[in-house]
Amino acid sequence: MDAAATAADLLETGARLSRRFGEDPEYARAGGGNSSVKHGGTLYIKPSGVSLASMTAASLMPLALDPLLALVDAGGEASAGSDPVMRVAMAARLRDEGSRRPSVECVFHALIPRRFVIHTHPTTVNALTCARDGEAIARDLFGDDAVWIPYTDPGLPLAREIARRRDERRASARPAEVTLLQNHGLIVAGDDEAAIVERSEAVVAAVLERIAAGPSLAGPSQPAAPAATAAVEQLSRVVGAALGADGVARSVVFDGSAEAAWVAGSPEGRALVEAGPLTPDQIVYAGSWPLWLDAAAAAAPEELLPQAVADAVAGHAARRGEVPVIVIVEGHGVLATGAGPRQAETARQLYLDAIRVGRGALALGGVRALTPAEGQFIQDWEAEAYRRNLEAQ
Repeated sequence: MDAAATAADLLETGARLSRRFGEDPEYARAGGGNSSVKHGGTLYIKPSGVSLASMTAASLMPLALDPLLALVDAGGEASAGSDPVMRVAMAARLRDEGSRRPSVECVFHALIPRRFVIHTHPTTVNALTCARDGEAIARDLFGDDAVWIPYTDPGLPLAREIARRRDERRASARPAEVTLLQNHGLIVAGDDEAAIVERSEAVVAAVLERIAAGPSLAGPSQPAAPAATAAVEQLSRVVGAALGADGVARSVVFDGSAEAAWVAGSPEGRALVEAGPLTPDQIVYAGSWPLWLDAAAAAAPEELLPQAVADAVAGHAARRGEVPVIVIVEGHGVLATGAGPRQAETARQLYLDAIRVGRGALALGGVRALTPAEGQFIQDWEAEAYRRNLEAQ
């Protein structure tokens, strides 16, 4: 792009890039991912919780760059509930945005010295970032063309780790425009729109080829045989009532696709469920721990089914400390729940993505789930609660 490009031109390009990746479910769902444009001393960033697919030039939020860059070198540590990023970022806004927040990842966008920075959560790439040997495989696939960032809590800790790793590379290798975030996603930066698209697609293609070369997985590879419609509807009603509050049932959607049938009908699928969440997006939109509803409970007689489901929910809450968003019906598929139909559908999509990530990671040699501490940070983090609440509106 011309070095003399105007702010208006750059913002249109940044919004177009955002939509390009936000409209492709391979790269982003719901409010996941973020994007930015730099011009002069201003960083234009996607607002928190807003989808990449909806971005326009006008919706990119302008922030002063210098206060964000100063955070990287400032003393002190960020922690859940006291992260300084949002305080600084809200003060750095250059126009009245009311209560709307910039992306909490605005600091790493600020420190990467390129016009455009696109951060996505590609399902295929996250099969690599969630693989047990992901770093070694990434080195084999991309060499010095990508920076690998071990899992780091989002916000200021992640920005500082990216800065540190980029600084290390400057002394020994050319700057990389591709960054792989363990159990999180992909960052691609550049000054040219076409180059960003090309780099992103090349990373996805390389990982997809490696997955295809791996072992095939046992278990159902076709959608489950359709359960009787009446039985599925009844189970959905019972689950919705059991998970509801104040007498208001939750919305429930059933998925019996090949991925759902695999997770509900294979030992590898159950092991994946029990390993724990793989990414922050999974926790935010689909919960950390699905409820496994065994076949006997799911097939209880009509008059006993409500109690069987209620007992299963109560037992899950006691073990896991949370009410499930996803219910795996053994031998059948996945029930996704939400406060309304849109939230339930988002949970279904995000959990199906998590299954695809897990299957891909298994094909790459094994899964690296988030540790309990990493998952708890996301569950407790106020910034993610904000994003979760926006989805519920």
